[in-house]
Amino acid sequence: MSKAIIGPPPQPAGPSPAQDLNDLYLFALVVKNGSFTAASRTARLSTSRISRRIAGLEERLGVRLLYRTTRKLSLTAVGEAFYQHCRAMVSEAEAAAEVVAHLQATPRGRVRVTCPMLSAQSVLGVIITDFMRKYTEVQLSVSATDRFVDLVDEGFDVAIRFRATPLEDSNLVARLIGEARTYLVASPTLLEQRGRPQSPAELTRLPSLGKLRHDLAYAWQLTDKNGQRERIPYQPLLDSDDWLVIKHAALAGLGVVAMPDELCIEEVAAGKLEIVLPAWALPSAALHIVYASRRGLIPAVRVFIDYMAERLSEVCRKQPTGA
Repeated sequence: MSKAIIGPPPQPAGPSPAQDLNDLYLFALVVKNGSFTAASRTARLSTSRISRRIAGLEERLGVRLLYRTTRKLSLTAVGEAFYQHCRAMVSEAEAAAEVVAHLQATPRGRVRVTCPMLSAQSVLGVIITDFMRKYTEVQLSVSATDRFVDLVDEGFDVAIRFRATPLEDSNLVARLIGEARTYLVASPTLLEQRGRPQSPAELTRLPSLGKLRHDLAYAWQLTDKNGQRERIPYQPLLDSDDWLVIKHAALAGLGVVAMPDELCIEEVAAGKLEIVLPAWALPSAALHIVYASRRGLIPAVRVFIDYMAERLSEVCRKQPTGA
C-alpha cells in the first residue's frame, strides 16, 4: 500500500496583498500622473521597470487594467474600479505618515484665529495665555469679531463659533465642543428691592437690559422642564452692542438681562449676580471649533485645536450655582 504524501495545505488562488502593495502604489502613480514616464520621475524608477511591474500585476490578476498606445494611456472598466481601491490605499498610507510626522514634529509657526468678541473678552484670554506658555514656538494672531468670517478666503486657520445650524461649506470641519448656555440674571439688590419673579409673566414688572437688536424685537424665549414655553417681550432700559457695558449695568442693579454663561458664571458664584427663574431655561447654542481640513494641518494648528477643545469643554461643563 502506498503512503499518502503529506505536504503544505493548498494556498488560495490569487495574489497575496502583502507582496503586491508596491505594485498597487505604482499602478496608482501611473494613473494619477497619466503616463509611465511621469510616474517614473515621481517614483525615481526607470520607465521600463514600472512598465514591467504593472504588466506583472495584470498577469497575476488575470485582467487588463490599462489600454496602452503610443499617445494615450487609459483605464479599462476593471482598471477604473481597481484604481479607486489603490488610490484609497495610497491615501491611507499618506495619512499614516502624517500621524508620525505630527507626533514627531515640534509645533511652531503662526496660527490665525477668529472668535466672537465676547469670548475674547471673557474666557479666551486666559486660555490663550496658558497655551502660549506651553507652546513657546507658536505665535498667534487673534481676530475678535462678531461678523461672519470666511476662513479660506480670509486666510484663517481656526474659528471659534456658536452655531445652531449645519455648516454650509462641506470643505470645513466643525468640531463640537459643548453647549453654551444663557441665563437670566440680575443684581440681588435689584431683586430685593423689586421682588423676585415667581413666573415668566412677573418679569414684566422689572426693568430690563439687552444686547442691541436693530429690529427692536426684544423678547425672552423661556422653557421649563416640562417643555412649556413662554415668550416674554420686553423693552430694555439700556441696550448695547458691547457686552461689558451691559454687564456693568446689570451689576449696578439697573435691570434683568439674558447673559451668556461665560460672562456671568464668576459673578453668580460670588453672589454679585443672581439667576432669575432658575426653573426656566433660555435657548442654548452649540460651541464649535471650525477649521479647513482634517488633513494637512501643521502641528501648531493641530495642537491649538486640541488644546482649545479641552479647555473650552471644561468651561461648557461648568454651571452657575442655582442653575
